[in-house]
Amino acid sequence: MTDQPKETSPVRPLRVVMVTGAYFPEISGAGLQCRSLIRAANGDGLLFSVVTTCLERGLPFRGSVDSVPVYRLPVGSANPGALTFLRWLPRLVWLKWCVFLRADIIHLHGFSRKSWLFVLFRLWPGKRVLLKLTSLGEDDPASIRKRGALSRLFYSLADRYLAPGEALARAYLASGFPEAKLVRLPNGVDTDRFRPAEREERLALRAQLGLPLEGVLVLSVGHFSEEKRPHLTAECWSCLGDGPLSLVMIGRTAEGSYEVDPRAVERVRAAAAKPGRPGELVLVESTSRIEDYYRAADIFVLSSVREGQPNALLEAMACGLACAASRLEGVTDSLLEDGGAGLLFEPDNARALCSALERLADNPTLREILGRRAREVVLAGYAMEEVAARYRNLCFGLYGRDTAEQ
Repeated sequence: MTDQPKETSPVRPLRVVMVTGAYFPEISGAGLQCRSLIRAANGDGLLFSVVTTCLERGLPFRGSVDSVPVYRLPVGSANPGALTFLRWLPRLVWLKWCVFLRADIIHLHGFSRKSWLFVLFRLWPGKRVLLKLTSLGEDDPASIRKRGALSRLFYSLADRYLAPGEALARAYLASGFPEAKLVRLPNGVDTDRFRPAEREERLALRAQLGLPLEGVLVLSVGHFSEEKRPHLTAECWSCLGDGPLSLVMIGRTAEGSYEVDPRAVERVRAAAAKPGRPGELVLVESTSRIEDYYRAADIFVLSSVREGQPNALLEAMACGLACAASRLEGVTDSLLEDGGAGLLFEPDNARALCSALERLADNPTLREILGRRAREVVLAGYAMEEVAARYRNLCFGLYGRDTAEQ
């Protein structure tokens, strides 16, 4: 009698629920990174769904983005209150039974009051909770501790804490939370989608997008919020009188949109109308072709005073742009300075930002060198394929699985 090979039952995919504050078609840094990660990691043993809050009226409760189920909880403001939670109640009951109790992993992108509801599923047998730290001063352990004992209790229920940058990792370790629960996992970039353009292609993209064809083009991407400091970028640009030097700013300006500060918008518009400005200022509310704007530009500016790990900066670097960014310890310095891949200026220092813009605008050779180095930094540690593989390993490891089993 010969031994018959044993039949092995297929390994059930792990179900992952991503919980985020905004998701496509609404735009946020966390939501964009979440979507990119899902695109890269969906399948191969992981099945994703998304639960998100939304400000835009008319979006359906149950929808689909990239063939991934998306469930939306509407809010009247960025900070939902008790009345909002009561209105959510029927949807939350349905989500509990049809989504969360069927999930294996609940991945929270950031930590806010709504996170208390979802982190409690950690108490059910077999559930695991991942908590991604998104911004220093917002959801690092020290910031959560300031919100009171109850916030800290819910925060402490996570199985793993994902730090995309060194500043957040240091803040976590300094808090006294278990080092074994910390996972360093950077934000990832699709390096095929975000890639450099040659001069002819750059000019063709400018023509297609209706951007100025002459001179140097500076790009800024981000919410028109106080912390992003878009007005600082616009005001510094408007003072550089020797053009042609045009500025493109991508981000919603309508009051009531996600994170929009009307005062910042007003100051940007005032800079656009200033006599003697060096070129055009183009405002783009939103686009599905963000990579084309990067590839059409020459310089990228990030003037934020607070970040976790800025997706926009990584995307600009992947596109080979010469970058100037405010110096944020453990965030922008580790991306630009360590590899000699860009220029840094002190936060809120208008004179230093003007100097960086002038230096880059006047020196195409420097722009080329910095852009090449920036692309190399991204390829070495932030390519989405590599980040997605590490994420899969993390998820499988929580259940004692190996990637070879999938």
